[in-house]
Amino acid sequence: MKPELPGFYYDEEKNRYFPIKGPIPGAKSSSSSRTKQKPDPKPEQEINYQKRTKLKALKLVYSRELNGNVIPVNKKMSNFKDEIQKTQASYPVVWRYGSTEHIGETALKQFQVDVQTSVGLTRKNILVAGSAGGCLSILRVSKDRQVYDGVIECDPVSVLPRKENDTEEREAPEYIWKPPQPCLVALSTISSIELIGRSDASENSHPVNRALITTLGSTGRGSIFILNVAEEVNILTTRSLQGNVSSECTIWTADCNISGSHAAIGTDLGAALVDLETGKGSYFLRSKSDVFALQFHQSGNIVHCGLRNGAIVSADLRERPGRPFPRLTRHQIRYQSSSKTGQTTTNKQWFELQGNINPSHVIYMPSSLTCLKTLKTSDQYLMASSMDGTIKLYDQRMVKRGVGVQTYEGHVNSHTRIEFGIDPSEQFLLSGGDDCYTRIWSIKSGQLMSENKFSNSVPSVVCWSTDERQRDRKDSIGHGAWLGSREAIFNLL
Repeated sequence: MKPELPGFYYDEEKNRYFPIKGPIPGAKSSSSSRTKQKPDPKPEQEINYQKRTKLKALKLVYSRELNGNVIPVNKKMSNFKDEIQKTQASYPVVWRYGSTEHIGETALKQFQVDVQTSVGLTRKNILVAGSAGGCLSILRVSKDRQVYDGVIECDPVSVLPRKENDTEEREAPEYIWKPPQPCLVALSTISSIELIGRSDASENSHPVNRALITTLGSTGRGSIFILNVAEEVNILTTRSLQGNVSSECTIWTADCNISGSHAAIGTDLGAALVDLETGKGSYFLRSKSDVFALQFHQSGNIVHCGLRNGAIVSADLRERPGRPFPRLTRHQIRYQSSSKTGQTTTNKQWFELQGNINPSHVIYMPSSLTCLKTLKTSDQYLMASSMDGTIKLYDQRMVKRGVGVQTYEGHVNSHTRIEFGIDPSEQFLLSGGDDCYTRIWSIKSGQLMSENKFSNSVPSVVCWSTDERQRDRKDSIGHGAWLGSREAIFNLL
């Protein structure tokens, strides 16, 4: 018998030694019967988007002192102001206001008004909130704590950052008060609140004293109201629809043109243009698919409409030669339907539209539209969100390609009409989700800057202050955003 050599085995048939590199042929080794145990997988760590940048504000300031406004960041040169704003977007500060439950979950808007009081004309900030129960609340907003007789103060409580991680005492950026008298009742779920006439960026611009209020209608009879806040006693008047606009319709959304003379309303029968002084209206788009979202182009000649079936169409309000408005042109639009599993089927279906539109410029989203907004700095860009959680930015000059120029990942939605918000500098996108998280993205890069949960209900509406341009811009990403949910009203800075 041949002696054993370490690291070798002897083959009697071939009469030679072979190095041991694996299981010995024909030999039963105890090691071969053992199953290789895979190492335990490492527990998945929750992504902390607040670690997107480790540069603190102090380091950024120090870098600016050395390099000026253009500073080195991650081996690239960047603008100091942009980096400060990104840092604040990654570490938002949020306040929750007490006594604001169930008053601002469907619509929210803040604006400045000149109110005629006993001491003369006084400029005030107000927050108009609409609820699913048809309650319209008008809240006073101020940067300083004030004392109002008979007015309920909604105490702000800091909910982000968490107290265990931050012991610094912060002063709330805004304080709000709720009048003790009952809210104005619109009898049905308030679907939208829009300012009538928009002020420009100058400090001497006239404030907006009227707002357009729309309701869904409990039995398919949506209503339009005009809210006048120029008097101490707020007046809510009904604007009856006239012309060929049916009163037997559900009003999902609305938007006003810049001059404030007309409003576009989205209904279950299509989209209509309404004269706000007379109430006379006419359809500029007829569709069997509900218009869930719409937005005026800055020119006032085009209205972008988002439909229940996921299509986005741009309707031209101008008259065609030889075809006077409101005569509408019939179009057959082909679109891809989605199955219950969310997968797009190969069979394409047709639906009919009537209006002055270009069928080749129709944009298709995977699911029902929830919100539409154009960028003011470049009105060729259109931001859209759908009910499956998709948020995309489209360049309307490239819509024939059918793809968005930017996609914002991480948004969660399955069945809720959620309104997103764009900050006045148009650098950041803010939206709540079905999972009760609030997320902030960079509009330019599409990067998710932060996601935080500070509410147990869906933050379904977002609005920004209308006097943002009159504030000091150097210390805030968006100068404060209001978020409404069933639980409460929140302020994010």
